[in-house]
Amino acid sequence: DHTPLLVDSGEATHVGNRNTFCFELGWFEREDFMELIVTEWARDSGRSSNMERWQNKIRHLRQFLRGWAKHQSGIYKVE
Repeated sequence: DHTPLLVDSGEATHVGNRNTFCFELGWFEREDFMELIVTEWARDSGRSSNMERWQNKIRHLRQFLRGWAKHQSGIYKVE
C-alpha cells in the first residue's frame, strides 16, 4: 500500500512566468508536425548521462516549438 506524502516548503517563492511553455493540441493538425518532432528529437544532445541527454532533448524541443509556433503566426489555429 502507498501513503501519500505532503511536502510543504513554506511560502511559495515561484510566481508563474508568462514565458511558460504551452503545448497546443492544434499543432497535431499540421501535416508535418510529427515529422518535425521526430527530426528535432533525433538531434544529438551532446550530453553524457541519460538524464542529461533527456533533459537537453526536452529543453531543445521546447525552444524549437516556441520558435516554430511564433513563425506559424497562428496559421494552425485558422486551419
